[in-house]
Amino acid sequence: MSQTDPIISQTNFHVNAFHYRLEPLVSLLDASVMGYELLAGKQFCPAFDLRGWRFFYAYLITEVPRLLKNMEGLLFINLDGEHLLDVDIMDLVGHLPKGQIVLEWTEHSFHDGLLPDILASIARLKKSGFMIAVDDIGSGVDGMGRAISCKPHFAKIDGALLHHARKSDPKTGHLYIKGMVESLQSSGCKVLLEMIETHDDMKIALETGADFGQGYLWTKGGAAHA
Repeated sequence: MSQTDPIISQTNFHVNAFHYRLEPLVSLLDASVMGYELLAGKQFCPAFDLRGWRFFYAYLITEVPRLLKNMEGLLFINLDGEHLLDVDIMDLVGHLPKGQIVLEWTEHSFHDGLLPDILASIARLKKSGFMIAVDDIGSGVDGMGRAISCKPHFAKIDGALLHHARKSDPKTGHLYIKGMVESLQSSGCKVLLEMIETHDDMKIALETGADFGQGYLWTKGGAAHA
């Protein structure tokens, strides 16, 4: 962390300003919970500027160990391209406990021209003991390319593809996703389908061969909490 921005010791850092919720990540085969994704904000991810995100990750340094004592499985925490390029945020993330943490690279603030620097940052995180996930595959920025380039432990396919398959031919609508799942699994990572909302979604997800699911089908009963 830089000498000019000692985030952890700032007197205007207020824990009560931060909120999060946990969404369960569920095995599609036996419905067991394999972990949770930590999502910032009471309802939606806040529109933090970079400095705000530094304070948030400083908050996680003390909050995550407390959280892990009361939960089983993995904890997924999001990082976008801007975060992965920020020296202070990377220093803060480095203080998080290894072992149960999966750092999830989202498509936001992709910074195409700085992709080698982002990949180098991810490589350092992997070397230090963190697991890596690639989020939003199939939405916007080339998620398959990102997954191939960083060899993550987990790959998350955007739910929009699942919902499109739900409206398509029930015999063939899932085949595009199935091809993605097989390609990702062949590279050595586990695959999760997002935005599973209905039992029809669940049926399609099983047909694709994906490993895990996430969505309203499991959170509507109160599994997500602040």
